[in-house]
Amino acid sequence: MVHFFCPKCWGEVAEDAHFCQHCGVDMDAFWKDRDYVEHLILAIQHPEPQTPIRAAWILGKIRDERAVAPLARLARDTKDVYIARAAVEALGQIGGTAALGFMRSLAEHPAQLVREAVQAALTANDAAREVSDASDRQGERV
Repeated sequence: MVHFFCPKCWGEVAEDAHFCQHCGVDMDAFWKDRDYVEHLILAIQHPEPQTPIRAAWILGKIRDERAVAPLARLARDTKDVYIARAAVEALGQIGGTAALGFMRSLAEHPAQLVREAVQAALTANDAAREVSDASDRQGERV
């Protein structure tokens, strides 16, 4: 059975509902006023666990920096290690000072799965930076 949820309060709603019976939000207007990345950022809070994992994966592929703070909160606050790992992996793909700095704070995370994701992401970013630096040095010689 398919379940439908309000994008604001995550209360369960009917498939054809236009207004949430829990919080009263106009769901049509709520979605209309947001772009794709904002939809994905909202989806990382979805109560069904596969949805945040998929949304985090897509956010990592898109590499939109607007997702850094929400993904960091998700990685820090979720009790689901698979969701935390997905958030860390997405942050690693997005990269940048804020994402990498936050990931370093998770180096001592209680879950080994998350610690391994942090280490892999930081290692990949270090390797990418070395390649970029080497390419820059090569360009300077030409």
